[in-house]
Amino acid sequence: MLRGAEIVLQCLRAEGVELMFGYPGGAIMPLYDALEGSGIRHVLTRHEQGAVFAAEGYARVTGKVGVALGTSGPGATNLVTGIADAKMDSVPLVCITGQVRSALIGTDAFQETDVFGVTLSLTKWSRLVRTLDEIPEVIAEGFHWARSGRPGPVVIDIPTDILKAKKEFSGPVKFTPHARPADAKAEGGFSDTIVALLRQASKPVALVGAGAKLSGAISDLRTLLDDLNIPTFATVHGLGAVPPRAPYYLGMVGMHGTRAANTALHETDLLLVFGARLDDRVTGDPTRFAPHAKIVHFEIDPAQLDRVRPCDLAVIGNLADTVPAFQAELRRHSLPDFAEWRRVACGPERAELDPRGFAQPTIRFLDELFSRLPENNVILADVGQHQMWAAQRYRSASPRGFITSGGLGAMGFALPAAVGVQLARPNTCVLCVSGDGGFQMNIQELATVHRLGLPIKMVIVDNKYLGMVRQWQQLFYERNYAETDLSDNPDFVEIAKAYKIHSFRMNEDAMREFPVSGETGGQIDRFLRSPEPELLVFDCAPEANVFPMVPSGAALSEMLLEEEPTQ
Repeated sequence: MLRGAEIVLQCLRAEGVELMFGYPGGAIMPLYDALEGSGIRHVLTRHEQGAVFAAEGYARVTGKVGVALGTSGPGATNLVTGIADAKMDSVPLVCITGQVRSALIGTDAFQETDVFGVTLSLTKWSRLVRTLDEIPEVIAEGFHWARSGRPGPVVIDIPTDILKAKKEFSGPVKFTPHARPADAKAEGGFSDTIVALLRQASKPVALVGAGAKLSGAISDLRTLLDDLNIPTFATVHGLGAVPPRAPYYLGMVGMHGTRAANTALHETDLLLVFGARLDDRVTGDPTRFAPHAKIVHFEIDPAQLDRVRPCDLAVIGNLADTVPAFQAELRRHSLPDFAEWRRVACGPERAELDPRGFAQPTIRFLDELFSRLPENNVILADVGQHQMWAAQRYRSASPRGFITSGGLGAMGFALPAAVGVQLARPNTCVLCVSGDGGFQMNIQELATVHRLGLPIKMVIVDNKYLGMVRQWQQLFYERNYAETDLSDNPDFVEIAKAYKIHSFRMNEDAMREFPVSGETGGQIDRFLRSPEPELLVFDCAPEANVFPMVPSGAALSEMLLEEEPTQ
């Protein structure tokens, strides 16, 4: 005879769960009572949002399902931002929430919230458990949907009386989905069409998104891109999928993408998309996105097709299957020589960044920091200007080496996510880059970092503003800096010390020389190689801006390269 809580934990172990994150409360308490001896490590964060972001970090770096726990009411609603983030960024996640007693559901009981209803539009699958007998099947099915196809979040809400109730338990079960016919477009017939389109094209390009990583198709895709040898760029979640030193690689594309990538995408006559949603941050004005191009869209989720701009050919299926099929067909044919197009698209005249940008001390600082990272590293970026600077300067060939909140753009993501990454990769140098605004949104997780002794390297780019919003106010709202002034920031160095974390400050003067002086370089090296958690606050100029920048509603070809507003 086992309690429902014990059955839940045994089913989680059967799904391979070794680590989960959470925060206890009344309705979920029976699950916490059963933790000892379960074989699952639980990490107490200092806020439920910290727990769900930490679970996301674990999932993003491992590819496994992340698990977060919360109690009823505010415990569950505090998970919602992370659930939405996982939905937007295709992160496999299972959130288990406690619910009030079954008899009280619908009575506005203390800490009752309709978690199923609140999260319905944000999940791939969700369930309110009604009986003790349902638990094994619900957990097995929930994990299946979290990790299958396009990964995403699942919510399982369990009333506290069901967690307390007992029954004979014969063991976990396996979920077998109903078989459905494979999509004909994924089975074949597409490769020869793409070859024909390539033969007709004069300016083909490739765009790589997160799907390349999630599918496990990195090796096959890199081989295919070498064969195609056409200008290639990545979304923010595609960074690392293409080796940055590949001669055809142009960097990140989109609102803050490189000049070369955005220009090539605007000029192309054939766009091959590998696992990207083509959201507005990539396309700019959708009516003027790749205006001369035919689009071939490789995508596992049919719901993502034709949402922003219709494609001419949809290749539906896992990239691990469709990319090798396409490559096999490609190698049976000869392609035109795109050398002249590569020379133009990848040439030095299309500078990666506005030359004035290289003078920015913050960019120099990030370049210096990234160049000194140990080879085995993961960079997490929060949301804001520092996020785009970090994405622009990222130069690793590690597919899971750059992690950020992309689709949702959730400030406060990076610090708790770094906790999950460091626990998953204990021998990896984990670098968390935050802004002074976002860092304060989950600053309480410094307590988690200290308690666990995690050697996370934390950087705060401190410009005393909500920098990205301020940049828009400067360029498009006549410098009306309404409610973006953070000049009364606390002393982050002293706060870190209060959490017993070593910290120090560095200002822009240290970056006047490049490469930096021996003393400054030594400071950065000691920071990165310390076996303890470290915090570095970098003082950034208040009105430093991120360029290139594509204004909202503009085409990629209309990117700003300097501080002049569009009319």
